[in-house]
Amino acid sequence: MNGASVTPDVKASSSAAADKIKHHICSRFLKKKPPDIYGQQHAIESPKCVSDSLRLLEKEITKLPDDLRAGLDQAAVFCPELLTKEHQLMFLRCEQFNVDLAAIRIAKYWNTRILLFEGTAFRPLSKEQMSDEDREEMSIAFLRLLPYTDGTGRTNIYIDPRVLEGKEYDNKRMVRAAWLTLHEALEIESAQQKGIVFLIYLEGALLRHFDRTLVKELANSIRGILPVRVSAIHMFYAPYLFEVLFDVVSMLLGDRLTKRIKLYSDDEKAVVQDKLMDFGIFASRLPTELS
Repeated sequence: MNGASVTPDVKASSSAAADKIKHHICSRFLKKKPPDIYGQQHAIESPKCVSDSLRLLEKEITKLPDDLRAGLDQAAVFCPELLTKEHQLMFLRCEQFNVDLAAIRIAKYWNTRILLFEGTAFRPLSKEQMSDEDREEMSIAFLRLLPYTDGTGRTNIYIDPRVLEGKEYDNKRMVRAAWLTLHEALEIESAQQKGIVFLIYLEGALLRHFDRTLVKELANSIRGILPVRVSAIHMFYAPYLFEVLFDVVSMLLGDRLTKRIKLYSDDEKAVVQDKLMDFGIFASRLPTELS
């Protein structure tokens, strides 16, 4: 009948349908830039898509099982000031605005953060908040953030396993130090959008330098948890023994990250800087071992 009012059920149905459409617009059919040098595509962020995605993310979080959402619920009570739109946006960017995956990642993140940092998990993660014990592990600099960004807008993290030689350390504290370094890298917005590149220097590395337990704990605390898009893992001058360990490394990293590994042999030393320049990594920003 003309002029009839819309019932609440119809309104709710219409609202749910609208959300579903917006979900697809914001993730599956999101406009992206052409693939870059790493073959990655990046979302073209419009204000409306960002606002819609943030709203839909909140809804998806409420649908998660209680045990998965437990850490996030604690954070909402003890540190609501940390659950900002900027914080949520990191997870959306990591998952290319797929709100379902972003909701799962942010929930896993807070569960892991609380397990790792315990009472200090509800404070901002920064070097200033570190305990004296954690500072010892941080000083080892197993993960070293290079200053500024490379030519593509990504942050670069340098790893040399030989720094572990003769060092005494606690694996949990090493993982906490890695988290702090990665959080520092994510403070740069373009790193959230485009990703992080790892540079791993292996020349002279021996079997004793490969702490597989530590690598496993690091991988398990990062993969599918931190809002990090790994663009590539450049590995330089791997020794013969690395062929023995590669299967183990691949298992720890998973298929997706293993495909992002780029190996450089000793024979390529003369041209490695030119090759890195193709990826926007200029010689001026490289550690001395590579420059």
